[in-house]
Amino acid sequence: MKSIQVHLGERSYPVIVGKGAFCSLNRHLRVSAAGDLACIVANARVRRLWGKTLSNGLKKAGCRFYFHTIPDSELGKSWSNAEKIVNGLSGWAGKGRLFVIALGGGVTGDVAGFAASVFKRGVPFIQIPTTLLAQVDSAIGGKNGVDLRTGKNLAGTFYQPKLVLSDTDFLSTLDRRQINSGMAEVIKYGFIADSNLLNFLEAAREKIVKRIPKAMEFIVSGCSSIKARYVEKDEFDTGEIRMALNFGHTFGHALEAAAGFRRYSHGEAIGWGMLCALRLSEKLGILKDKNALPRLERLLRAYGLPLKARGIDAGRLLSAFGKDKKFIGGMNRVVLLEKQGRVRIKRNIPLKMIKEEIRELSVN
Repeated sequence: MKSIQVHLGERSYPVIVGKGAFCSLNRHLRVSAAGDLACIVANARVRRLWGKTLSNGLKKAGCRFYFHTIPDSELGKSWSNAEKIVNGLSGWAGKGRLFVIALGGGVTGDVAGFAASVFKRGVPFIQIPTTLLAQVDSAIGGKNGVDLRTGKNLAGTFYQPKLVLSDTDFLSTLDRRQINSGMAEVIKYGFIADSNLLNFLEAAREKIVKRIPKAMEFIVSGCSSIKARYVEKDEFDTGEIRMALNFGHTFGHALEAAAGFRRYSHGEAIGWGMLCALRLSEKLGILKDKNALPRLERLLRAYGLPLKARGIDAGRLLSAFGKDKKFIGGMNRVVLLEKQGRVRIKRNIPLKMIKEEIRELSVN
């Protein structure tokens, strides 16, 4: 088991990674002094799988709790669902020291964190991510948000958790597609920050696919450490340091939105988005590493991630691309790659090139 500290002054917190990390909940609750009345946000499936285990842990810690169930899809990350969580918290106000636990994947963490941040201007919040994607990425860093009809993550806050518990035992319940989705973010970290991680993904594919605990702990702890470093340097995403984490996300979010947040998982969309960004890097003469593009294609194939956007109209994709929250003054901003380990933020890329890239990697 490993402990990674996110150093943010009074907002610092630990990320506990490994097999059996969940068992340390009681001790960490005492240390964090989060509260004594928990709102547990989870979807029905996760509650069925892990709700009793969490309930028993909270009882041992002397905490009361109640569950708030959200839909099991990106649709759970809506303004109306966040409002329902806040209204639920309001009903328990004055009955104890309230705190929120997100038990689930990225959708759960985002909507629960958003609700925790706005209720009474903030109540303590704990992340217990149960998917690979959430463990390696979204549970760390304090970005919370909900989707609007016009796009993904258009309403959100920065609000750090008190604790992140990433138990790799949770990953045993995921299907292959969910694991593959998480691997897209792992691949992203390898390209922007750690070529040794990419080497491991190539050499240890069978161990990862079989979810061997040591292999899963290696990739979750490695990605968590990288994410922590970026967050420490640019907590509120005010510069361009943390924006590197959005490699693949501008195109990827457009694919998710164009598909109505149903056809493609977040990781599948990000994998496709990285391919778009890397091809664009090459066409703009920014990419200096000739091995990067074929390496990305091999890794996407190895982990079952799509190289083409199928069944999505290119016009809808382009429209969704233009609504990205990273744009400033109507000017697009895309994270591109110079070489493995070095990104470049490119502004105002000609729309013609964006259209060309989307059309070349789309199949109706």
